[in-house]
Amino acid sequence: MTFFENLSIKNKLILIILSVTLAATIIGFTIITISDIKNFKKDMVINTTINARLLGEYCAVPLDVGWDQLAYEVLTKLEAIEIVTSGIVFDSSGQVFAAYSKKEQTSLIAQTPVEHEKHEFRGRFLHVYQPIIHEGRQVGTIYIQASTHFLNKKIHQYFFTMFIIFCCTIGFAAALAYKFQSLFSIPILTLAEVTKKITQKDDYSHRVGETRNDEIGILYSGFNEMLAKIETRQDERDKANSKLKLRTKELSKALENLKATQNQLIQSEKMAALGQLIAGVAHEINTPLGAIRSSVGNISKAMGQVLEKLPRFFDSINTSEKKKFFHLLERASEKSNTLSSREERKYKRDLTHTLHKNKILNSESIADTLVDMGIYDNIESFIDIFSTPNGQVILKTAYVLSGLQRSALNIQTAVDRASKVVFALKTYSRFDQTGKMTQADIIEGIETVLTLYHNQLKHGVEVIRNFENIPPVFCYPDELNQVWTNILHNALQAMENKGKITISVKRTNAHVMVAISDTGKGIPQNIINKIFEPFFTTKARGEGSGLGLDIVKKIIDKHNGKITVQSAVGKGSTFTAFLPLNATKRS
Repeated sequence: MTFFENLSIKNKLILIILSVTLAATIIGFTIITISDIKNFKKDMVINTTINARLLGEYCAVPLDVGWDQLAYEVLTKLEAIEIVTSGIVFDSSGQVFAAYSKKEQTSLIAQTPVEHEKHEFRGRFLHVYQPIIHEGRQVGTIYIQASTHFLNKKIHQYFFTMFIIFCCTIGFAAALAYKFQSLFSIPILTLAEVTKKITQKDDYSHRVGETRNDEIGILYSGFNEMLAKIETRQDERDKANSKLKLRTKELSKALENLKATQNQLIQSEKMAALGQLIAGVAHEINTPLGAIRSSVGNISKAMGQVLEKLPRFFDSINTSEKKKFFHLLERASEKSNTLSSREERKYKRDLTHTLHKNKILNSESIADTLVDMGIYDNIESFIDIFSTPNGQVILKTAYVLSGLQRSALNIQTAVDRASKVVFALKTYSRFDQTGKMTQADIIEGIETVLTLYHNQLKHGVEVIRNFENIPPVFCYPDELNQVWTNILHNALQAMENKGKITISVKRTNAHVMVAISDTGKGIPQNIINKIFEPFFTTKARGEGSGLGLDIVKKIIDKHNGKITVQSAVGKGSTFTAFLPLNATKRS
């Protein structure tokens, strides 16, 4: 079947015509041959039976009078009949009365006579039995044996003739099939050629030009009509494509303007949030500046008090007192933690009691000085120095010099704090012009925002950090910082800057989850589905534009992530953002 399917239409038509012709010819020739062979045998039987009947009539009288010689002479007439080989005349008792054979060497086989007419083909001979009737009664039977050699020869000649006719018929059918297949294959090939040209050049102006009145003509007409409609629709499509290209160009320009507007809007929201932070940021910077100014003043004052008197001081004390002096400085430099007022009072009382018990004069003043220096335990090694005449001078000088160390440490701490705030401010306010994703640390971005909000957080807000180690995320870092800023700002407003904020960062399968929870007022369930809509806000006029959470959702969507919110009135809200670890920019 596969072989037939792979043939061309031309060869298929030829094969079909030849197959049908061959089948019809074989069936017809078979029927004719069988019929003719039957007729040949029938003619042979009729002729032989007629001869047997005539000879029987001639042998009736000799058989009745017992003249066998005359019967034999009658049988010799069989010599003239070519197909007959022998003959026998039986009397009424079934005995052989006379017999004749064309070949003397052929022995006659006694045959059993029958009382009625009979013939049969057996072996290579036709056997005919004919009763001999005389005066109304059967006086004997004649038997004639005829050879089928001539019949077979005639059949063979017939088969040969039929084979020649068959071959001629098949040849003629093949010629007709080859001729008539073109009536079907050529139109189809023409149709295929036109289709190929249309496909290659995408030109629907081609037509099948031949006009016919048969089914092929109907196919041609329908094909041309289809091409005409396609050509018309192609023209319409080309016009529509031109309009679409123009419209696409306009939409692309509008999209670029929209993106630029959106970026400006995000930047405006960022600057608006930054503007709200300015007072706190200014305070955060002024605090370390004030510490630096105070520490510089202390250093200048201490330098003025000590530099001139320091040589005379060292000349006035002995070696043991020098060792105690440097030991005091060493102890003062060891303590860097700041004590609360309650702790200071407790340590001063304990030191005063210890000094008073060792009969040290001015024990309260000495205790105050020691605590200010950060020395409030294990003072047994200094008890003896405080009872000497130079004890007060040594303690005072050590206090002044340790103050220089404390002031320098304060300056370093203040500079670090101011640098951290400035760096966070610079990081937050930057605007990425490349528009490309980069790998960034999510926790680092959150810490930047917390640094900027430190002034609002330190006076009544507890921040709980549940941070897990997560890999860098492929993202837009400055835009994500805007997300954390908006959510944190809303949380502070919902709590009125009093309460607890919990920030959790962890990895969940192929995402990084960032959850920010507050203990604020919460969001009513009837509006919770609207909070991400643009210009929707529950804040008072002038406190919000209603675009903050809309921008948050757009930024998370831009990262192919999602953001959810859970809230209960009076208990607080939790905003959860899911960011893919292998993010790709959404088209």
